[in-house]
Formats: sequence, C-alpha cells, structure tokens
Amino acid sequence: MNNKVKLSQASMIVTLGILLSLITVYIPFLGILSLVIPVPYAIIGTLTDNKYSALALIATFFVLIFTVSPVYAVSISIMSVFPGIVIGSAARVYINGESNNKFEPIYMGTIAVVLSIIIFYLVSNFVFGTNILDDFMKMMKETVDTQASILGSAGLSLGEGIKVDDFLDLVTNMIPAILFLQGIMLAFIIYYMEVFILRRTRQLKLQAPKFADFYLPGNAIVTSLMLYLLVLFIDIMGIKLHTDLIMMNLQLVFNFLFMIQGIAVAVYYVKKWFKQNQIKNVFISGLILSIFGFIGVSFVGMLDSIIDFRKVRSYKSI
Repeated sequence: MNNKVKLSQASMIVTLGILLSLITVYIPFLGILSLVIPVPYAIIGTLTDNKYSALALIATFFVLIFTVSPVYAVSISIMSVFPGIVIGSAARVYINGESNNKFEPIYMGTIAVVLSIIIFYLVSNFVFGTNILDDFMKMMKETVDTQASILGSAGLSLGEGIKVDDFLDLVTNMIPAILFLQGIMLAFIIYYMEVFILRRTRQLKLQAPKFADFYLPGNAIVTSLMLYLLVLFIDIMGIKLHTDLIMMNLQLVFNFLFMIQGIAVAVYYVKKWFKQNQIKNVFISGLILSIFGFIGVSFVGMLDSIIDFRKVRSYKSI
C-alpha cells in the first residue's frame, strides 16, 4: 500500500490541503470549504505511512505560519490536519486487515475531533492568551440579543419567562455533548468524502461502510451504565464536579448515539422488507415508531446494541 504512492504524489495532495487552507482564510465566502480541509490529509494517512503523515503536518504548519499567521497555522494543524491523519491511519489499519471493524475510522475520527478542539482551546488559552470559549459565548450573546431586538421591534417577544442569559447558560452546559456530536458528524463527512475521492480517482478500492450496518463500538450498554454509576458515586462522595451537568451531557450523547443506531436498524429493515415486498411490515413499524418518536428509535438502537438484530457484529454486546 505505501509503495504505491510516491513522494511527489503525496506532496501534491498536501499542496491541495494547504491551498484549501489558504482559500478559506483569504476568500471568506468560500469558508464552507474548511469542512473538507482534513480530507487530503486523511488520504495521505491512508495511502502512505506515519512518516509521510508527520511530514504533511509539519509542512502545512510552517507554510501557514509564513503565509497567514501562527494562530491560524496552529488552528489548522490541530483541528483539521490531525483529525484527517487519524481517520486516514485508521482506514489504513482496516485495509491492511489489522482491524475487522469497518467503522473504526469514524470512531477514531470522532475522538480525534473532540481531542483536537480541547487541545486547541488549551493552546489558545495558555499560549496565545485567547479564550475561544468566552469569545464564542460573547458572539452568541450578541447574535441572540440582536435577534431579540428585531423581534421586539416587530411587536413579537421571546415569550414570558424566557431570558437570553438562561439560553446561553443552557448552551454552555451542553458544550461537552455538542463537541461530541460535532465530532461524530465531522468524522462521517471526512471519511465518506475520502472514500468517494479514492474510488473516483481509482487510487484505492476502499468500500464505504453502509449506514444500515452502523453499530456502536465496544459494549455500549455496559459502558453507559458504568459511566452513570461512576457519576452517581462521585455525587454520593460529595466531590464537587458538577455531576448534574455531567449526567445531562452523558444522557444527551448516549441518546443521540442510540438514536443513530436505531435509525440504522430502521433503514436496514426497510430495505430488506421492500426487497421481500413486505410492505405491511414497513407500514406497521413506521406507525409504531411515529407514535413513540425519537424515544422509540433510541430504544430500538439500545436493544440492537444488546441483541444485534442485523447480525453485523463479530462479538456480543453483553
């Protein structure tokens, strides 16, 4: 795998990543392209080895330092290049047969995105003296205040008892869950775009995992239970770690993950029943899920983590 890609080819891919980084900073209306900056580095991580990945990171860092600014160079290196390399390396491990989990790049990518945000927050706070969380909340407060004033001038209001500060406090408390959800969505986008590009350019026959086969890594039920018990134990011990906020974020994260798996189960059986012309099963299942809503979908995902209805895992959850 590594011998198929020469240094010149790897350099061209890194150059593309650097160009995307420059375009997003110098052409503001193309800022949406920042989502695809990690993709070239994911391709490097898949087609080459760790040495080339490290060289790509170093080259990008120094080019952006001299062409933009140190802060931007650190931001791109940590929050875009690093997650891309992790996703690409995980894909390489799967291709080489060292892992039988086709969703491993997405799992690792989610962790990498969350870690990169935390690392960049710490670096910007202690090295550059910029608290990005405070800046983000100030910007959000200004936006909400502006929207509230616009509604007020139109004779409308946010509603009785609703305050801007309460809304901002809620967002602040949900930041851990928001970071995780952002991580899993970005990991999906980066990996699927990488697979699409590699297949279109015929560099590698990498099969994108089907969403209908999605399942949570490891023992999701036991993991969630152990985390809840740990938080409960911390609360009983009287350790002041905002256990109520931790519990809320854990609840949001696991509900979202089980909901994704529940949707994957639904998609799997809808496809299966349509092929078998069992329209009645599709109608009945859709009716039941519509009655219970997202709670019902999350419950289906939780059950699938235990029972594995689709037989897509090589191990049992419990």
